Amino acid sequence: MLQAGVLLAVALAACAHFVRNDAKVFGRFRTIADTRVRRQVFLRWTLQAIVYFLVMPMVGLALLGRIDALWRLPPEFAPAALGMPATSDFSASFVGTLVGAVFAGGVLGGVLASRGRKPARATKALDIDAMVPRNRAEVAYVALLGANAALTEEICFRLYIPLLLALLGADAWVAFGGATLLFGAMHRYQGWLGVLFTTLLGAMFAFAYLASGGLALPILLHLLLNLNGLIVRPAAKLLASRRAD
Repeated sequence: MLQAGVLLAVALAACAHFVRNDAKVFGRFRTIADTRVRRQVFLRWTLQAIVYFLVMPMVGLALLGRIDALWRLPPEFAPAALGMPATSDFSASFVGTLVGAVFAGGVLGGVLASRGRKPARATKALDIDAMVPRNRAEVAYVALLGANAALTEEICFRLYIPLLLALLGADAWVAFGGATLLFGAMHRYQGWLGVLFTTLLGAMFAFAYLASGGLALPILLHLLLNLNGLIVRPAAKLLASRRAD
C-alpha cells in the first residue's frame, strides 16, 4: 500500500511537470518555421514521452512485481470488466474494417474541411495545427510521435495509473475515471476543446481495454486516431484544396 502510494505520488508529480513544461514548449513551437528545428522538437517529444509514460510505468510495475499486467488483465480490474461485451476474439477482418473505417473517415473529413470558407471557431479551441507535418520530411517524425504516444500513453493511463489507484483501495471504475480525467488534463496545450475531446477518447480507450482484456485494442485505436488526425486528414484536406484551385 505504501509503495503504491509513493509510486502514485511520483507519477502525478511527473504528469504535472510534463503538463507545465509542455504548455510552454508548445507555445514556442507554434512560432518555429524551420523544418529542421521542428523535426528536432518532434524527436525530443518522442523521447520525453518514452521516459515519462513508458520507463516510469515499467519501473513501477517491476517494483510492484506486476510486469505480467502488461499482457494479463489485473484482477483488480475484474469488477469493471465484468459484463463488458467480449472483444477478445476480434478477427483480422474486424481489424481491417476498423483500419479502413478510420482512414476513410479521415479522408472524407479532410475533403469536407477543404470546402469550408472560414476556419471553424473550434479550430482555435482545438489547437493542434502546429503539429501537422508541413513537408514529407516531417511525416516520419510525426508518425513516430503518434505511434509512440499510442503505445506509451495506453500503458500509463489505461494500466499503470488505474492499477496504482486500485491498489490504494479505489473502486475499479473510480480508478479508470481518475486516470481518464488525468489523461485529458495532460492535453491542456491543445486548448479546452482538446482536453474535452481527449477525455472522451480516454474513456473510449478504457472501455476498449476492459472489453478486450488487454492493451492491444486500445493501442490500435489510439494509433489510428493519431495518424488520422495528424497525417491522413490534413493530407486529404491539402490535396482536395489543390484540386479545387
